[in-house]
Amino acid sequence: MREPTSLPSDTPAQVVFILDCDNTLLDNDALKVDLDTQLHALLGEALTARFWQVYEEVRALTGTVDFPLTFERFRPFAPDTQTQERLRAIIMDYPFAARLYPESLATLDYLKTLGLPAIVSDGDSMYQPLKIEQSGLASAVDWRVLIYVHKEDHLEEVFMRWPALFYVMVDDKRRILSATKERFPDRFVTVQVRQGHYGVADDPSMPPPDITIDAIGDLRSYRLQDFAPHLRVS
Repeated sequence: MREPTSLPSDTPAQVVFILDCDNTLLDNDALKVDLDTQLHALLGEALTARFWQVYEEVRALTGTVDFPLTFERFRPFAPDTQTQERLRAIIMDYPFAARLYPESLATLDYLKTLGLPAIVSDGDSMYQPLKIEQSGLASAVDWRVLIYVHKEDHLEEVFMRWPALFYVMVDDKRRILSATKERFPDRFVTVQVRQGHYGVADDPSMPPPDITIDAIGDLRSYRLQDFAPHLRVS
């Protein structure tokens, strides 16, 4: 992936929109269901169950989804080279653009009229950048993309990369939004998108999101002046 675009440090944007990828701009739940269907066709029931078991073990180990490491650890269960190549192709050559939510690209275009949209996503260093690039999301935000294992631990780096008067974080996970708001109540407005299984889960994390929307396209009904009142002056 290309080097993310930066702003000169002496010319901050008024607002930078920090958007998640999975289940915020891209329907990752539907993608995973499709992958499971294709894996069943390739591997059968038992090996597919084993593959997802290894996937979860790797996620617990690394703290994030890591398909390259999952492939490596799954290889002894299906050592045939052709099967391994087909397995990798199903996952790494997936048509990710087909899983964008219908209004994702239009919403990014709209946010450009208000400020600077960027994608900051949790994930591994290979699969997640590939997904964001091949889906067309990277080019839609002019390659302003950062990937971390736990992005809420790297907010200062976001500030340095894209200086702004304030930030709007858009995510499906209430836990991440709450952690962000708790640390920087005077710099972040938090928006939860109730898409995907995390978005509709009963999550008691506090503080609650400043704004809750049902679909990413709902952001197009918000104006710049609708966000700033949610900043909490310390």
